[in-house]
Amino acid sequence: MEITKRSLVLVFGTPAGKEETITISNPGESLEGTQIKAVMDTVLATGAVGEKSAVDSIVGAKYVIQQVDEVNLEQA
Repeated sequence: MEITKRSLVLVFGTPAGKEETITISNPGESLEGTQIKAVMDTVLATGAVGEKSAVDSIVGAKYVIQQVDEVNLEQA
């Protein structure tokens, strides 16, 4: 059985030069770059992300597509 998983990863920068990410599972198929950037701008404005310090920049965004193939352990 083959399963394909799609995630949207939002990448932010910190003042220390580190990166913080937010991963969204099963994002909508019709999302446009401008919509994604608007959400990332809101995250920056609220200071809602950052483990040790709030993020201060947008690094980028990417779709990650993962294919999972189940192994049949009973098949010779």
